[in-house]
Amino acid sequence: MLEELNEFAYDLLWTWQPRIEALFRTLDPELWKSTRENPVLLLNQLGEDGVQRAWERPEVGHAFEGAKAAYKEYYDRHPRFMDAQAPLAIAYFSLEFGLSECLPIYSGGLGVLAGDHLKATSDLGLPLVAVGLLYKQGFGRQDIDASGRQIEVYFENRGDDLPVRKVEGVEVEAPIGARNVKIAVWRAQVGRVPLFLLDTDLEANPQDLRNITDRLYVPEPDRRLRQEIVLGIGGVRALRALGIDSGVFHLNEGHSFLCAIERIRELRASRQMTLEEARLVARAGIVFTTHTPIAAGSDYFDSGLVWDQLG
Repeated sequence: MLEELNEFAYDLLWTWQPRIEALFRTLDPELWKSTRENPVLLLNQLGEDGVQRAWERPEVGHAFEGAKAAYKEYYDRHPRFMDAQAPLAIAYFSLEFGLSECLPIYSGGLGVLAGDHLKATSDLGLPLVAVGLLYKQGFGRQDIDASGRQIEVYFENRGDDLPVRKVEGVEVEAPIGARNVKIAVWRAQVGRVPLFLLDTDLEANPQDLRNITDRLYVPEPDRRLRQEIVLGIGGVRALRALGIDSGVFHLNEGHSFLCAIERIRELRASRQMTLEEARLVARAGIVFTTHTPIAAGSDYFDSGLVWDQLG
């Protein structure tokens, strides 16, 4: 039973399959609320003894059978595109993904849309993999201090308490000025879609590089650019280290624009293309979505900063 509960908890399918979500809520309704509806943290806090005690209640057994049935029905179904043998995966890059409040790697509409994109892709059976960042503190929560001023409060996120698993044995690097930042990879499962999350909070990195993935939408231009280097360049390298040969790249907003630069670099290195040849091939395989098509909705970086950060 515990093995199946963990399987359900680490598959974010529960975020849009009510019968699976109902199982965790039924285990301990109050704890479910206090953990911000986080099934992994719920199971960690209940422990094996707590789960066994909950199992003695008939409604938990009924909820468990309902969750098993929903899980089986979903994966037994063959969606429209599953049998279409696409030669290469579609790689979907986004700075944020809104899948659940318990995975705080989003701030608003852009992330929610990206999360829904993964859920719909899973339902359709499209060969998509997603790439984002695993933030140590995520996006700040708004609060009011004793003086009546609005403040932001940040909470530390522990990987062991999130519905993600570290990909062991996979670590890549990306250039940050004259240095290279080491990047670990975590995996969240969104139904049939894997979401790979990049993490620079490693002991091997100096503190300023460890902090690259601490918060979403940092205000400092140099830190923001570093995040985009990790996402765009590090993201492509992570996919290659995972053995994923994606031929189409979908960039959700401009934050992952450096994915195109890395794609050109690898085409020139692996196929001995000229710069123009590589540019044309890369361009043909890149899809770009913008959500705020005005100047205020775009990032602008000083050219000197870009050259400095890209080495």
